This record gives sequence, C-alpha cells and structure tokens, in this order.
Amino acid sequence: MVRAIITVAMTFLLGSIVTEKEVKRMSEWTVTVKSKQTAKSVFLRFDIPVVSDVKSAQVTTDNGQVCPAQVLRNPDGSFSVFWIESEIPENSIRTYRIKVSAEPDKPKIVLNKERKWVTVTVDGKLFTRYYFTDEFAKPFCFPLVGPNGKVLTRGFPIEPKEGETRDHPHHKGFWVAYGDVNGQDLWSERCKIVHREFEALESGPVFGLMKARHDWLGSNGSKICEAIQEIRFAQLNQMRILDLTQTFIATEGDVNFGDTKEGFVAIRIPDELTLSRGTGRILLSTGQKDREAWGKRANWCLYYGTVGGEPVAIAFFDHKDNRSFPNPWHVRDYGLFANGPFGRKDFGLPPEDVGRLPKGEQLTMKYRIILFAYHPTPEELNQLWAGFANPPSVW
Repeated sequence: MVRAIITVAMTFLLGSIVTEKEVKRMSEWTVTVKSKQTAKSVFLRFDIPVVSDVKSAQVTTDNGQVCPAQVLRNPDGSFSVFWIESEIPENSIRTYRIKVSAEPDKPKIVLNKERKWVTVTVDGKLFTRYYFTDEFAKPFCFPLVGPNGKVLTRGFPIEPKEGETRDHPHHKGFWVAYGDVNGQDLWSERCKIVHREFEALESGPVFGLMKARHDWLGSNGSKICEAIQEIRFAQLNQMRILDLTQTFIATEGDVNFGDTKEGFVAIRIPDELTLSRGTGRILLSTGQKDREAWGKRANWCLYYGTVGGEPVAIAFFDHKDNRSFPNPWHVRDYGLFANGPFGRKDFGLPPEDVGRLPKGEQLTMKYRIILFAYHPTPEELNQLWAGFANPPSVW
C-alpha cells in the first residue's frame, strides 16, 4: 500500500491513506483526511506517483461534492493535486476521491507576463500586478485589489492620487526588503533587489503561482545573496489570498540580517484605511489594538475599516516555523503594515541573535495575506491562521 501525504497551505500536513495498488497505472485514488482542530481556507495537496502526463484533476468528497482542483508537475517528474477546503471542523474525518486526466482545465486565476509586470486576474478581474523590471529598486505587487474591487494599497508613488500622503516613496504596494543586510540598506532603496528570472508562472483553477529568483545587491552593485520568492494567488468566498514563501540563499558568503525595524515583508495600505487619516482599526491575535499593537509579538495582525463606504480588511499571518516566531508587528497608524523575524531593539525587545545565515545555507520564511470584503472575527482569524500555519499530527 502506498502512503500519501497531504500538505495544507503548502506545509499543512494531514493524515492520508491510498487504497489502491499498482500506482504507475493508477488514475484514481481514495484519500482519507483526519483533523484534530478547526481550520479554514485549507490548501490540500496529494502527491501522485504517476509517469504519464497529467494536466487536470477532479476531487470529489464523500458526499458527492466536487472541489475545484489543480495539478502541478514537480521537478522530479511526479505530479501533485491541490484543492481548497473552506473549513475542516475539529475531530473530523473526510474521504476524497481523486481522478486525474490529460485534458487541461480552464484557469480561474490567470498570470500574464507583460513588459514591466505580470498581471494576475481572477475571472478576468484584476487582483494585482507583479512589477519586476530594473526600472524599480525592487520587485513588488501593486495594486492589491480585494474581492469586492476595492484597492487596498496606497497609490503613491506608482499611481499617485490627489490628496493622498506622499511620504516614504519606497513603500510600494506589497513587497519584501530589509534595512540591514551585511550593513547594506535595501529597505530605503539605497541598494537594489534585481529580478533575474522567473522559475514558474502558472495559471490554474485553484491558484496562480509565481516563482522568481532575485539578486540582493550592495551599494557597489556586488551581490550579497540570492532569494527565491514564491507567491500563490487564490480566491475563496469573500477573500483573496496571497501566500508568500521567501527563501534566502547565502551564495556569496555569510549573510547577516541586522537588528532593525526597517523590514521585512510589508504592505502600504491606502490612507482611507489607516488609523490616523481614515476609518482603520488594528487588532492583534493577543488582543492589543490600534497604536498598542506596534512592536508586539503575535500570530496575526488585522487592519480593518471601510473603503468607499464598504467594509474591508487585511489579515497578515506569521508562520509558526518562521525564525523566532511569533515576531513583532511593525504596524503603523499611518499605513505601514509589516512583519519580520530580525528586528528587536527598535521595538524595545530583548536582543536575539536570529539574523545569521552562514555561507551555503538557506533560510525560508512563510507568510499569508488575506484581503477581505468584510470584517472577520478573532475566532475566524484564529481558524484561518490554523489552516495556514498550525498543522495537526499525521495519522
């Protein structure tokens, strides 16, 4: 009997059992999933060891419901089937029937590479654009558009709007950068992060996938390290999801991420959603609110309010496997919304030596951003965080 592994939100492991033999000839499997806790917006993954070409899959629950599914080819030639469960209740057991086909599926999330950016759409409507040309000091996503069509990033400096703030021109949409990498400032754009190549651009019925390799450069143009940035784009109910996996590779020598608040994964929200100029409120998983949330360590942080008179929210999830989790939130009343594992002194926290990456080694961190067309409750956010970052044991 072949044992299957289910991965939730790319790392969320659940128990599974394959009931068939002769896997090389198989095109159908039965998988049983057991969960001890309630988890929402759960990405499930089943690795299929087939040798023939596979382009699509159908996943059916034990009550006959068909789940949208997607197939990706792995580097070793095998295939993985992905699907999303909106909710898995605690102490539940579910059975899925998986069928694969050589016929392609029609994608729901489409990635289209253009001259300056990759456009990401959902059912033909804009989700975001991923800017990657060296016209800019770093790659970034702009704008972030919520499921109700509301833009949840500030326009300046890419598409300035009359009357909006014009501080911090290095705050561009949704981005990754840091203020002290071997003493070099890549946060304030004194140095550059250069896109080298796309390793994957996948459209699909469940998610879109972008995987890019970047060079992080010092002020003299010499390479400090490499980074692989992977973002998965998905939509579920009244939510749009971005899952970021950021991997640093110490290709040139030892890398040290210094102790500063200036970083690391960040969003600049629109003025209308901010605490100081708009309708915004801030909430941490630990209960701190508004300005009290700055510098505190917590599993997740929520910025919520209204845009154009409609409720919106942005939830930002740290992952339990990230270095020194839970990490402090660099969340400002004027609209900066950031998290990272390296900063301590600026937040009044005890020093920790967490920024060292020896030559030849890698460091991977994971984050999830959810854009809402409503205001989620703390209980729902805890369940969403569990669906991303807190896997139950494998049965």
